[in-house]
Amino acid sequence: MGWARVPRIVRWGLVAVLWVVGCASQPITVTPRPVTLRVLAADAYGPLAEEVAFAYHEARPWVRVEVETFDRGVVEERLRAGAAGVGIVGGSPPAQFWAAPIATDGLAVIVHPAVPVEGLTLAELREVFRGRIGEWPDGTPVQVVSREEGSGTRALFEERVMGGSDVTLTALVAVDSRSMLEAVSATPGAIGYVACGRLEGGVRPIAIDGVPPTTPIRPEYPLRYPVLLVAPAEPEGEARAFAQWLLEPEGQATVLSRLAPPDK
Repeated sequence: MGWARVPRIVRWGLVAVLWVVGCASQPITVTPRPVTLRVLAADAYGPLAEEVAFAYHEARPWVRVEVETFDRGVVEERLRAGAAGVGIVGGSPPAQFWAAPIATDGLAVIVHPAVPVEGLTLAELREVFRGRIGEWPDGTPVQVVSREEGSGTRALFEERVMGGSDVTLTALVAVDSRSMLEAVSATPGAIGYVACGRLEGGVRPIAIDGVPPTTPIRPEYPLRYPVLLVAPAEPEGEARAFAQWLLEPEGQATVLSRLAPPDK
């Protein structure tokens, strides 16, 4: 029986079936709706957050990640106010926050390149920042440089080094990591501190208790601390997807290009 002798209604049915089968063989692509995710970072982790945001957008092109950098205290305040989904900070987690360690970093004690010391003990470092040691071995006056009130890096330094003692009143105050690096590199006799992940040329890091700061940080370094992804509550929606990605191998590869793995 030829095609022409097939009843018209049957012919149309066969055509419809063939059309459906043909369509079914083609993959259906669904483009997700564009999403904006806001991430806040403490000053020390602004560059890291930018790298992570770029890598995440590459993996999920429909997600636009906006990064803002503040002092840690401001990061916590803005997260509580709902201004962003998650934040990246260093040190202990904020009280009553959800937190997940994503890496390990440390405080690097930095000096002007001409300062004639290779290292200090924690006790000596404390005395320098208290103003009890006023000259370097060559007679150059010590110039302490510290961070501003509200800085997470300052809070870590005071917790790990100062032990309740005050930093000398003659200290210069740097408003961010960039200012700290510039002040120490430009001031003869200067000593300050930054996160190891922010070390750059123009300053010289020194050993503490015989262990130099390195990138990534060594397990025995006395001023190491966790880097955390934080939020007021366990993240939901795109913030949760971001957190999951950051804790998995793809996200960790981006983080660990700068920092050491989180302590287990």
